[in-house]
Amino acid sequence: MRTARYGITDIFTRGIIARRIVILFTLAAFLPTLILAVLSFSQVRDVLVDQSQERLAHTNRTYAMTVYGRLLLAHEHLRQITLGKEQDLLPSSSILQYSHQIFSSMALARSDGQARILYGKAVSLPVIHPDERAHLLKGESMLLVVRNSGHLPDLLLVQLADATQPDSPLLTARLDPLWLWGGPDSFPYMTGFCVFSEHNHLLFCSTPDHPAGMIESASQAASAGHASDAMTEDHIIRHWQLFLKPKFQHEHWTVFAFQPVLMALAPIGHFTEIFIAVAVLTLLLAVLLSISQIRRTMGPLEKLIQGTRHIAGENFGYKVEIASKDEFGQLADSFNDMTDRLSRHRNALQALSRIDQAILTRQNRDTVIAIVFDRIRQTNDAGLAGMTILEEAGAREAKACVCDEQGTGNIETTRILLSAEDIAVVSASPAGFWLENRDNPVSWLTTPVSKEIRRRDLPVFVLPVFYHTNLYAVMWLVLPDRHRLAGEILAHLQQLGNRTGVALSAAARDELLIYQARHDDLTGLPNRFLFKERLLQEVVFARRQDHGFALLFIDLDRFKVINDSFGHSAGDALLIEAAQRLQQCVQNDDLVARLGGDEFAIILTGTGDPDHVIPVAREIVRALSNPFLAGEKHSHISASIGITMYPIDGTDGEELLKKADTAMYRAKDEGRNQFIFFEENMNTAAITRTTLERDLRQALSNKEFTLHYQPKMDARTGRVCGAEALLRWHHPVRGLVSPATFIPVAEEIGLIKQIGLEIIQDACKQLTIWQQAGLHLPRLAINVSGSQFRDGELVREIGEIITLAGVSARSLEIEVTETLFVDKTCRATIMLNQLRSMGMLVAIDDFGTGYSSMSYLKHLPVDVLKIDKSFVDEVVTDKESGLIVQAIITLAHTLGKTVVAEGIEKADQLAFLRQAECDIIQGYFFSRPLPPEQFLRFSREHGVSTAQPVRRSA
Repeated sequence: MRTARYGITDIFTRGIIARRIVILFTLAAFLPTLILAVLSFSQVRDVLVDQSQERLAHTNRTYAMTVYGRLLLAHEHLRQITLGKEQDLLPSSSILQYSHQIFSSMALARSDGQARILYGKAVSLPVIHPDERAHLLKGESMLLVVRNSGHLPDLLLVQLADATQPDSPLLTARLDPLWLWGGPDSFPYMTGFCVFSEHNHLLFCSTPDHPAGMIESASQAASAGHASDAMTEDHIIRHWQLFLKPKFQHEHWTVFAFQPVLMALAPIGHFTEIFIAVAVLTLLLAVLLSISQIRRTMGPLEKLIQGTRHIAGENFGYKVEIASKDEFGQLADSFNDMTDRLSRHRNALQALSRIDQAILTRQNRDTVIAIVFDRIRQTNDAGLAGMTILEEAGAREAKACVCDEQGTGNIETTRILLSAEDIAVVSASPAGFWLENRDNPVSWLTTPVSKEIRRRDLPVFVLPVFYHTNLYAVMWLVLPDRHRLAGEILAHLQQLGNRTGVALSAAARDELLIYQARHDDLTGLPNRFLFKERLLQEVVFARRQDHGFALLFIDLDRFKVINDSFGHSAGDALLIEAAQRLQQCVQNDDLVARLGGDEFAIILTGTGDPDHVIPVAREIVRALSNPFLAGEKHSHISASIGITMYPIDGTDGEELLKKADTAMYRAKDEGRNQFIFFEENMNTAAITRTTLERDLRQALSNKEFTLHYQPKMDARTGRVCGAEALLRWHHPVRGLVSPATFIPVAEEIGLIKQIGLEIIQDACKQLTIWQQAGLHLPRLAINVSGSQFRDGELVREIGEIITLAGVSARSLEIEVTETLFVDKTCRATIMLNQLRSMGMLVAIDDFGTGYSSMSYLKHLPVDVLKIDKSFVDEVVTDKESGLIVQAIITLAHTLGKTVVAEGIEKADQLAFLRQAECDIIQGYFFSRPLPPEQFLRFSREHGVSTAQPVRRSA
């Protein structure tokens, strides 16, 4: 075949590639030369600039240390003046004459404010602070900067005339700027210096026409507190910091040195002229070589272009013919071979692409199996083929799929059970193997297939399907002979098997993820997401079928105690067993779900009659009341259950769940371990509770809480011996709200700590106000909730409050209830001992109604027992109450504790308590809780006892 011939004129008229070759050859020769020149220029420039920066840094450091040395010289000179002073505290004339070289003025400031100018202008001396005078008393000097309007600031050096006398006069000298900074002749050539204070004040600059960019950069660096080196377009800048604090009790200075960039680049020569000559010669040589190469390239290239166009049109039968034996001939042969391979690989990639699409679109396994079988038939013309898919990776249960031998596309599926020996054999040959002994049946082949293979005596190739070393399937195919499985076909089958393993793994992973997303990972029960989905379905189904169902909301009582006592592992084990018991209490058609934490829910389907629900609810309560094994010990919990009925209580799933939750909380409030059906009045209570929570939060921000103070009287003298701070909430709409109403709610929603701290703060502030008014109250009792002891910060917080308020810890009494000592996990005993060590008293409020045991009362960190009002009310009318009160007082005195009786409203109650030798009494008989001003008047009218209730000695 004729090869195209190109002349010089054809290069730029016929072919784009020809023109491109000329251009590329030219650029290939010219660009390296240009890049080398640019890099060389840049490298030399960088080296010169780096050298200049190093020299400038050294110069700047030298200049900065020179300035520092001059400051030290000035300090030593002042020191010589103070050491050699005359009787009248004035330096000698010879010393003053030398001082004129260093200082432009000097004065002696006495302690009475008078100053004596030794020479020069008057010196304005700023106020010397105590820490600065302490520095001067060490014999050191202090450097001061005095600003001048429109001028650079003055620098003063101050020293005590006699460092041994604190009231010694101050010798103050103004540093001569020319001596300190140096004159223009002392600076290096074309090098400028500027000095900034720590707060970005300019102290000195050697050139009045310094570059604005440099000053801006220096100012920004100084204001940021860390001056950084910089290089502007025209100047090189370096810095050095002088730390003056240790020697001169002054902030640090930052010294900037700057120099023109042109000084660094002066040594660069005439590089440009040499480069131009070399570039021209390189271009001419490149053009000549490109023309020569084009003549040998374009003809064969055109044929290859035609071949690629046929491939682009998916015409894989076109062949490129080139007679030459050079590389173009070899390229043509390779091109033709590539065309054959592309034809085969296109079909393979289409099959793999379909599998990938099945993976991405999350299609089922059957779709993947159909694609694989279709590709096997195209590759090998195999008459019989199949795949055995394991239900789970490595498991023995499997599904055998056999392709129709007639090519109709039908796939026959059979459930089989694999033997451990066959799984081991397949797993040991990941690259595939030939089934040698076809007489011995294998479990991954169905019986009809095994008989057909033995009857026809055909070779069977087996290919395991793995993904990440996990066996997912076994592919097998029957071939007429082993030579039909060429190396390329085998590689493709292996690739097909690998992709199939990915698809099967993805399908199994999707199934697992779907299960995990819809089930609780601890108990295996449906989670909240699946429960709400099933609840919605049940609502739709019940509406269509016109029947009802029941929804049970279950919460485990005292589960937190199990977690806190035995650990979360024991709690998890209890939840698992509780889930199993719940499943045993219902039918298979019913749904048991774990909503989270210790909350469960059950849908009882097909029943709208509460009478059918009650036996199930009773069985659940009974089952969960039986002992659980937690932490190798038997523990008891119970369950509170709220029940709603569809459609009686609602026709919406969320509404039913919310009402069941409300009923469950009612079951808890009424004693737990029971079930309660929802009633409409529960909604009203829930709304009231929600409103109260919201108002409580607003009350904190609106400062609606106040303190009233109920007097505590000395039972012997009748005088005021203390008070109890009582919280009052003045609601803008409801008026006065009882603490018994809002305190439990505040504890549940976590506001009690903030409220309690504000009570302590306000009480301490009020103590300070009363003390300023002349009322020195011996003790002020403050109630502290047990919740405040749980975070461990209460002692520190109380200490900070009393320190800030300026009150004595001995004037405070902390009141706690007996329930505080029941919680073993709380560090209350340790914290109360810490409060007592600070001087505070600790009292048990409502004593006798809680859980305190007489046997360990002596070990509690308690100084005061407050007898509950329920005993005081009947102390006269009920003999047993009187005996109990008498016993408490006697026991307390025996243990060395003070006794307070609260709630006294009648004179006979007071007489009984005085006869029983009660120490302190309080109640409406004397006064109701009073605002601070009224309490002050009450105390002045009744007198204040000077004796404080102290700890008794047992």
